[in-house]
Amino acid sequence: MFELLTTPALQQATWKTRLHGPKPQPANLYFTEAFSAHPWCQGKYWEIKETVLVSYDKGYILPGEDYKNLDLSNATDGLKLYPESEGVVYETLIGLKPGNYQIGLYIPGVSDYLLALGDTSMYPDLNDAALKYLAAITPEDSPYNNPLLKIWAIKDMAAWILRTYILEGCGVTAGAFEKAILGFRIAKHRLEEISKPDVFTTIKYFTEIKGTW
Repeated sequence: MFELLTTPALQQATWKTRLHGPKPQPANLYFTEAFSAHPWCQGKYWEIKETVLVSYDKGYILPGEDYKNLDLSNATDGLKLYPESEGVVYETLIGLKPGNYQIGLYIPGVSDYLLALGDTSMYPDLNDAALKYLAAITPEDSPYNNPLLKIWAIKDMAAWILRTYILEGCGVTAGAFEKAILGFRIAKHRLEEISKPDVFTTIKYFTEIKGTW
């Protein structure tokens, strides 16, 4: 459901090699039992039969210490980067062009941070001078031309929200504006259900990886 790829081997690879696709590429997927809201895929194994790659960039100009929530779903105000059919999954790499900004991951709502630490006080908070950096993803973490941040999305799934925050004082003076440009590399996969294969990639539901522990 979510990965931030960081191994040296992957950093040396081209970004297209990080995506699944029809054989001989990694083609088998398993959706865990936690996908109870989506019974068409819950607990089932799938083979990718067809893949189409679509690129899409979005840019925003914001003042220092301001932020914008980007809803990736197909909601009215969303970016509409989700499938509209069952039997289809979108595998998306997200790269960030250089700039003085960071993003945070939220799901299923703008108050529901994905990543935090075990202590109840250790969660992302843009109003706190230290906690605003917690779980932040910067352009150095997932460069535009070498994206390492990956998310998965299916029809009617809860909205992935990227909170784009401009860092004042890091080359951005008070009252000045900064441009944040996000590049989405979306692999649209058409799936076919199969029996359990020997090798597969497990797709976890967001509830299995979020929260404090």
